[in-house]
Amino acid sequence: MAKVEAVKEVRRKQLIDATIRAIGRVGYAGLTLTHVAGEAGLSPGIVNFYFKSKDQLLVATLEQIAEEYSAFWQAAIDRGKISPASGLEAMIEADFHASVCNPEKVSVWYAFWAEARNKPAYRELVSRLEEDYLEQTEELCTRLISEGGYEGVEADQAAAGLNAMIDGLWFDCLMAPGQFDRQYAKRTCLAYLAALFPGHFGRPDDSKRARSGEPAAVPAIDQETQGRDAYRGRLAAALRRRLEPVGSLRREVVAGALGISVRVLESWIEGRAEPTSWQMGRLLVATDMQLWFEVYGPVHQEAQRLFEAKLAGQREFAAREMTALAALAGAESSKREG
Repeated sequence: MAKVEAVKEVRRKQLIDATIRAIGRVGYAGLTLTHVAGEAGLSPGIVNFYFKSKDQLLVATLEQIAEEYSAFWQAAIDRGKISPASGLEAMIEADFHASVCNPEKVSVWYAFWAEARNKPAYRELVSRLEEDYLEQTEELCTRLISEGGYEGVEADQAAAGLNAMIDGLWFDCLMAPGQFDRQYAKRTCLAYLAALFPGHFGRPDDSKRARSGEPAAVPAIDQETQGRDAYRGRLAAALRRRLEPVGSLRREVVAGALGISVRVLESWIEGRAEPTSWQMGRLLVATDMQLWFEVYGPVHQEAQRLFEAKLAGQREFAAREMTALAALAGAESSKREG
């Protein structure tokens, strides 16, 4: 009996993995059980034996990728019990792990985010996962602020900014998988954290660096670009350009497509609130993909500025060290010759 159950479990996973590949190839809307059977190398009858409907298969697929993601994420939280900085670093590693962040998996996540409005089972699971993620990230940021005495840094804004940056980098993975560099993505997120929490992410006090000859600190983060207020401002401006009377989209139509009230949509337009990740995915479908670049583009540019500044400082420091070593070697050689 145990052997039979094990075989069933293997087959179910085989079909779910095939579903992930099929969604990446034909999209959520175009997916059929025949596509899944073809990807798995099985007959449609076998698919129907294990999953009575497409919806049942899709719910199982979402549950599997959510469980997989949660396993990576929980390991990161466990490291956070040792230190909050280790926890955040581990969360970034988890978010860009090859088994989690790849074109197939990311396309599935975006598909489920977009469909969550019409599917209560999707909405409940995705919303719960996102809320837990933000709550844990904010808790780690709160501990960092307390440990480092970082004045002017708000834990909720830091967590929201990191989450938005990761969402945006996942989108890069989806749109340009051939150019996506997961190591660069991780370094970009760490550069963002270094700007907010310099004492925990490799940016000691400037005076200590000056005395030791270490590379200059990363420039301070541009608060006009990062943070929740800036994010809401960009989103509000992007929505106003698309909605009547400036644009052609009606507020009632867009709100209906997202499964929200016009009042909630207006709170985004006025900069008083922002959508969740799955609502943002649905918003992109209801408007256009250019909205994403208008909202998240400046965040990426700022992160790149910070990373490049830090890299330039490290190169300068390395060059000075090489010069000093060469001078020392020359002096030792002169002594021996003398």
